[in-house]
Amino acid sequence: MRIGVDARELQGRPTGAGRYLRSLLRSWPDTGEDVLFAYFNGPDPAEAVPSDTRIEARPLGDGQERGLAWQQRTLPAATASEGLDVFLAPAYTCPLRMQIPRVTAVHDLSYFARPDEFPLLDGLRRRLLVSASVRASAYTLACSAFTRREIAGHFPDAATRVVEIPLGPDDDLPQAPPRHEARARLGVSGPLLLSVGTLLHRRCIPELLRAVAKLIPRWPDLRLQVVGENRTHPYRDFSLLADELDLRASVDFLGYVSETALADRYAAADVAVALSEYEGFGMPALEALARGVPLVASDRPALNEVVGQAALLVEPRDPAAIAEAVSELLSDEALRGSLLARGRARAARYSWPETARRTREILRAAALRA
Repeated sequence: MRIGVDARELQGRPTGAGRYLRSLLRSWPDTGEDVLFAYFNGPDPAEAVPSDTRIEARPLGDGQERGLAWQQRTLPAATASEGLDVFLAPAYTCPLRMQIPRVTAVHDLSYFARPDEFPLLDGLRRRLLVSASVRASAYTLACSAFTRREIAGHFPDAATRVVEIPLGPDDDLPQAPPRHEARARLGVSGPLLLSVGTLLHRRCIPELLRAVAKLIPRWPDLRLQVVGENRTHPYRDFSLLADELDLRASVDFLGYVSETALADRYAAADVAVALSEYEGFGMPALEALARGVPLVASDRPALNEVVGQAALLVEPRDPAAIAEAVSELLSDEALRGSLLARGRARAARYSWPETARRTREILRAAALRA
């Protein structure tokens, strides 16, 4: 097949959708028959795609064009002469005027489920584009059973064309260093709690901070490191709450960190926390399991679907329950050992090569429908 891919998520600093696409491309099955064309808005970033002759970078323009105009106008025009069989849109929306079959990955319906977390006009624009993209696509990819049900419920006319293909763990992160080396590099001596993911209101940061405040009397050298950019709307400065709780010396808001720095933190952590009221999948939770870090996670879909019985599940808006679960993992070696074994077994059920194989099958089915 000749497969086009909207590769903009690989530009800049890849987070959720970017890491999804990068892992997918790295694991693409070697059929000897496919050529993938990765289209960028402007120059393609260095090493954005694997050094593989089956994947050809296609920079379009100088990078100054707005993303919506590039996707809906420039991209369809540029691909018209490529002889593509099918097009993969990896991040919620697809080119609506493209004449070939499209497959769109919709990782969650946060624009619909949590509209208060987006500026009014931006949220409206996103909801309209996602709706149009789901209806225009030959298939829509959902990364969990929960997300598949959500998409089918919102778009019943497209329900039979929604396909669940789970993601994989952290194949794209650097190899984990030895724990002692990582802790020495980070200057950590006491228990380390780790939270990874973009900061949004639904991700329960205030409750996590209040839980840490409850833990400090027992573990005064405990540290919480929060990895992820703050994209809250309306904006909230969580460091002010940390100051109010007298946690200035115990909490680090790190923002975006390099992948090497993230691997260090997984290696050094004693407990990972994945707290959210709403997730489409929860890749950081799966990464923690794969990296051998005991996990406290929200008892909410899709997190509870992904981690199963391999984590302690809690009410994400209950600081006392969060603190109790973390305390158990810090003090009960038998429980830690049990969860570590279950976590690695759970993570082993997910595989990027399998995700890529199944994605290729859907792209082929879409191409054959044309």
